[in-house]
Amino acid sequence: MKFIEYFVYLILKLLSLLPQRLQFFLGKGLGSVFYLFFKERREIARWNLKKCFPSKNDNEINNILKESFFRIGESLFEFLNAFWASDNKIKKTILNFEEIEELTSKLNPQKGKLLLVMHTPNVDLVVRITSLFMTVSGMAKQQSIKIIDNLLTASRNKITERIFRPHEGSGFLDSIKNGKACLYAPDQDYGYKNSVFVDFFGHKALTVIFPSILVQRTNCDVYLFTVNKKKFKYEINLINLDLCGKDAEKDLKKINQAIEECVKKNPDNYLWSHRRFKNRPEGEASFYPDDLLRRR
Repeated sequence: MKFIEYFVYLILKLLSLLPQRLQFFLGKGLGSVFYLFFKERREIARWNLKKCFPSKNDNEINNILKESFFRIGESLFEFLNAFWASDNKIKKTILNFEEIEELTSKLNPQKGKLLLVMHTPNVDLVVRITSLFMTVSGMAKQQSIKIIDNLLTASRNKITERIFRPHEGSGFLDSIKNGKACLYAPDQDYGYKNSVFVDFFGHKALTVIFPSILVQRTNCDVYLFTVNKKKFKYEINLINLDLCGKDAEKDLKKINQAIEECVKKNPDNYLWSHRRFKNRPEGEASFYPDDLLRRR
């Protein structure tokens, strides 16, 4: 296994050295392969898009769907750049780097910061970019495939202060209490425990209450940090969400609305292929048709 890991590591390292335009060209081709062969994920994404953008016709949905798979292919190279590229190389790709640098320099260094990130294909590049502005920690679950988990862990340990596992919520909370900046992705269905149903694109979606609990217990500031691809460059947004920590449902509505607005502006840069609406309120019919539900 070690030999295989080293071989894969070497190949990926070499790919990271390719010119950026060639990387995106190859990534788009890889995304086309994903689109053709990952039928179930493609149809989950198509269903989500139809449900979330009911006013769009089939051609519009298909265009977003294909572009979203192109982004998944491109994200492989964005991950490699997040792992191996120099700070200066990444800074040169950010259109508004100085603006965000000035904004983050004014944040209270004594106050904890919760940086919410969306489940985009290039989430590891998002993490790397946040680390250019401040020292960050994050939360991530282990991957079932060991070689992938080892690669992701090595990458994330390189660019973060610490990676917390989902069962280490108390450590995550303590880190924010101590004035640290921590990353968290709230936009997946993590199950009924510690979640409530909140509207997302006009549909009830189980949304984890953890961000509201953190505000209640630490009085931290909460921001939505987004990275949007603009041809061969990126534009960053840091949006203050002003959560109160006293009303979880109200806080979660603010989070979902902010994410929704960002997704509407760049719908191809969102990971539509996961079952965001898999769990339903009691008595409500399944959101997905039977052939798109996970087989147990």
